[in-house]
Amino acid sequence: MISAERESSAGAAADALRGASRIAILGHVNPDADCLGSMGAVRLGLTSIGKSCVLSLPPESVARKLTYLTALGAMHGGTLVEVRACNASLILDTAREKRVNIAGEAAAFAALPPIINVDHHATNTRYGDVNWVDPHRSSTAEMAFELLCALGCAATSDIATLLYAGIHSDTQGFSLASTTPRCLDVAHQLARAGARIAEVGERLHRSQTREEFALHQLIHQNTRISADGRVAWSSASLAEIAATGCDANVIDNQVEIPRSIEGITVAMLFTEGEPGVIRVNFRGEGGTAVLPIAEAFGGGGHVASAGARVRGELGEVIERVVAAASLFPSRDREGAEA
Repeated sequence: MISAERESSAGAAADALRGASRIAILGHVNPDADCLGSMGAVRLGLTSIGKSCVLSLPPESVARKLTYLTALGAMHGGTLVEVRACNASLILDTAREKRVNIAGEAAAFAALPPIINVDHHATNTRYGDVNWVDPHRSSTAEMAFELLCALGCAATSDIATLLYAGIHSDTQGFSLASTTPRCLDVAHQLARAGARIAEVGERLHRSQTREEFALHQLIHQNTRISADGRVAWSSASLAEIAATGCDANVIDNQVEIPRSIEGITVAMLFTEGEPGVIRVNFRGEGGTAVLPIAEAFGGGGHVASAGARVRGELGEVIERVVAAASLFPSRDREGAEA
């Protein structure tokens, strides 16, 4: 049984999972490769040691290119009734209760079995009964690897590939400040275990449809730069996204387009995923902290990689957020992490 809430480690999270026979596995809304790779790898690992697992994963929430990971992890979403029938909930890569990818939202969250919260976001609210939160990790996939080791699960080629995809994605191909020696050591162990590195690169980065290519073109065309050359942003409205033949869940790391401009310290991408709700992705370059900007608009994340959902008309939201970003210090090297 899971006891009183406490700050935990991989060992404590593993102990809680050992005491459960049927485990619900959940992640965050608009799941990315780190979230899905972690969920899939943990599902495969837990089933290999005799646990029964149910995933909360509405199929419409997964972007097309990431269905590669859901197929690799044999990830099929269960019903809310099945999730509630579990005796433990493992929530991965999810900083806040409202971000949990579950139908019914607040009411459904309240009905979840005892929660084991494993995450690397600095803004995690420790909402679990067991909380293993480490903002110094490159990714939740890095933590999931340690969790599976603590459980005694063998790292098969599929498990290694899923975890490698998560780490590779969240570190932007091992190019960000979060790429620590520990992160590289885990990637090395995953490669030795049979992670299909070239396959991950091809499926996640070199398999765009023509429609997705048109969306990238749109983001390039809509990119703007502030007068001082410090802030860059782009946007995609509902109508513009629809005109490319895509839907909003295809928007993933396209914020890297404005971020790639020389001299930029703050990059943002504004996506109208539904009428009146704008998703904003923030990235800081050169040690710039963007988390305070995201938090000012009710969001969260990491020091140099954050997000928020802001209500309002697209143009008005862009104006407000860009104005706020222009007021923040350009650099905060102390403790910045992507």
